[in-house]
Amino acid sequence: MAYITKRGSSYGVRYTYQDEQGKNCNKWESFSTKEEAINRKKQIEHELANGTFLIPSTITVKEFLMEWLPKQCNKHKWAPQTYQSNLGTVQNLIIPYIGDMQMQKLKPYHLEDLYSILSKTPCGQYYEGKKQVLSEKQQQRLLSGTTIHEVHRLLRTAFQYAVEWGILIKSPVPVDSPKKSIQERAIWDADEMWAALASMEDPILHLAVHLTLVGALREGEVAGLTPEDLDFEGADGTGTFRINKCMQRVQKISLAKTGKGCILQEFEDKREGSTTTLVLKKTKTASSNRTIFMTAVLKEELKHWLKRLEMDEAVDPERYRNSGMLLRLPNGLAVEPILIRKKFIKWQDEHPEFPRIVFHGLRHSSATYQLMISGGDVKAVQGTTGHASANLLVNTYAHIQQDSRKKLGKKFEEGFYKPGATLVQAAPVEAEPTISVSALLELLKDADPAVKAQLRLALLT
Repeated sequence: MAYITKRGSSYGVRYTYQDEQGKNCNKWESFSTKEEAINRKKQIEHELANGTFLIPSTITVKEFLMEWLPKQCNKHKWAPQTYQSNLGTVQNLIIPYIGDMQMQKLKPYHLEDLYSILSKTPCGQYYEGKKQVLSEKQQQRLLSGTTIHEVHRLLRTAFQYAVEWGILIKSPVPVDSPKKSIQERAIWDADEMWAALASMEDPILHLAVHLTLVGALREGEVAGLTPEDLDFEGADGTGTFRINKCMQRVQKISLAKTGKGCILQEFEDKREGSTTTLVLKKTKTASSNRTIFMTAVLKEELKHWLKRLEMDEAVDPERYRNSGMLLRLPNGLAVEPILIRKKFIKWQDEHPEFPRIVFHGLRHSSATYQLMISGGDVKAVQGTTGHASANLLVNTYAHIQQDSRKKLGKKFEEGFYKPGATLVQAAPVEAEPTISVSALLELLKDADPAVKAQLRLALLT
């Protein structure tokens, strides 16, 4: 039961409810008018009767999300990078804007406002929850639609748990999600790929790029290869290499939060005070595990590279620190993804004649080329790229469809129509309406005198 009491100029609604432990709790709510108090009393009694009463909570968005994140991480066995990414989204894109709001007071329009604010917010405005001082140039680079979509996705998942936990009756997350940004990536064509590869003198960069172009690899997958992944006799002597792990540099705090279930190897880090560590981990999904067929040219380069590794170790075996990776520095240490990226940027600075692309653009260049030469065999290319689904592959490389459609239209024209044939027919010309002189005179009998005069003038001229 709920009771209404007048207190000065306001009206109070007092009621009793049971908390999560079944303990009776008293609650008092004040209203400025008696009508508001009556309506709230009816609502409370109705909700208490049918079991839909929401236990009052002052928990904020920040408090809830920081409690939810580690629980979600443990439940779904997140990789360190996944936890790190989601933590960054919460700390930098959600908490600074709605973190202090109470969960139970949050409405859909608050989140719509959040999306609107983020669409006008520069990238890197917050880092680890702290506001950054950005240059004028940095302020011009705004958050993408894809990033805002990820914020929406995370809130939608998190607030569903808030409903399950009894904090919310209904999620306030809007039904319609923000639109993802569709940005066509810069890529190279086959001639550019070959010419660029031929110009790379750095042996580490050359091999990394060659592997990426043949297998459409991610940079972490390139760095994650080991000599044991190579099979020069596989596929009836063609040669293959396996992709079943990747290399990442992750935050040590994230690694501590997630555990080491997916970690295959943690590399020694000599940098004092470093907050990150280099790890070799399992691939994110089963579809990422795949076998790539070697080309004859790549096969020969890999054989020469393995001999080079043996020579490097033979120079000073006592100081040589064999990391066990395929890509190694002369001292045996692993080549991590950021080093490959830096080498590629340096090469681009020295070769401005090539279109500027990011290293990941090599993967897209390779996949695009493979789709084109395969005649659009999505499943075959998917087996090489390791995309989770064919739809994802198609959506990712939709930029090549326009050219393919043009070629298809041309082939249709050449194959459908007979030589010299034309189906164009001249449309019949409608004759202008005519009227006989007698009929015209009949119409003019009762015409206005002024009209008759105008007609006579027109006929004479």
